Amino acid sequence: MPAKYCLCPDGQKRTIEECLNRCPRPEGRCLTLPTLHSVFWQREWTGTPSTTMLLNGTRLEYLKLTCDYAIDPRDRAFALLGTRHHGKLEAVSKKLNVLSEEKLEGEVKGTLDLIEPDELAEGEQFILTDYKTFGSFRVARALGLEESKMPDPNGEVYKTSGKWGKAGDPKMVSLWTPNPEKADLFNEELQLNSYRLGIEALGFPVSRMRLQVTVRDGGTYIASNRGVDQNIYIIPVKRLADDDVRAYFKRKGDALIAALENGKMPKPCNARETWDGRRCAGYCEVAEFCPQGGKQESVKEVADGNQGNI
Repeated sequence: MPAKYCLCPDGQKRTIEECLNRCPRPEGRCLTLPTLHSVFWQREWTGTPSTTMLLNGTRLEYLKLTCDYAIDPRDRAFALLGTRHHGKLEAVSKKLNVLSEEKLEGEVKGTLDLIEPDELAEGEQFILTDYKTFGSFRVARALGLEESKMPDPNGEVYKTSGKWGKAGDPKMVSLWTPNPEKADLFNEELQLNSYRLGIEALGFPVSRMRLQVTVRDGGTYIASNRGVDQNIYIIPVKRLADDDVRAYFKRKGDALIAALENGKMPKPCNARETWDGRRCAGYCEVAEFCPQGGKQESVKEVADGNQGNI
């Protein structure tokens, strides 16, 4: 079932229907009505899980489908930003007559962002692109950025001595280089390869897959300090074995459907699905219904400190 309640700025929990019909707060709505409609919009459950659902923990999706949970609309600001970003790019894609926001049906549902002819490939082949909006922390992980030190190319030297070096020594600066071996693209690789299988089944051979990532905090000191010095990146996504992709989504899909049919809560989400506990501590909308959700206070401070960077 979709979310039922809205968490209001005054600390009260009200139904989403009440919020949208007429806000009872004396000061009125916390956000504009179109914004609230956008953040409260949810896909209707049809019995077939989507690709993105199956990339989440099975318990998380089970609880979202079976519990009357609440949404704080202000916590969905970045999701709204990503939606607007997709919408603008979709409008341009239609003008250029390339496929965008196409829905895939089958054992696993999905909506691909963009498929266009690959001008570098021989014959008729296509590039599959997925748009993302990430914080610089996530971008650095996706690129596998590694830091090394080198003398300042401008010839700068230290003016005083300290733990950084002696006065007169060459000033050392950070050099960040991407390491594909350390890049964390687990979810994105599975997601795009799942879309690839659906597209190729329709007769569109895919030669390349990639992410186009907009950096949410691009241009800030914290981003550059992580080695993220661009505001937008193209990140290649590798091709996975077809059987491995199908096996992953079948296993996750079967587990979710079985849990719903039996009414039995699935096992806890794993470390990757909980972002090493940060999701449980500050980002899971159904944590109150999960026995593990209330045990993550020890990482709450970490989660708060990383807000906007996940």
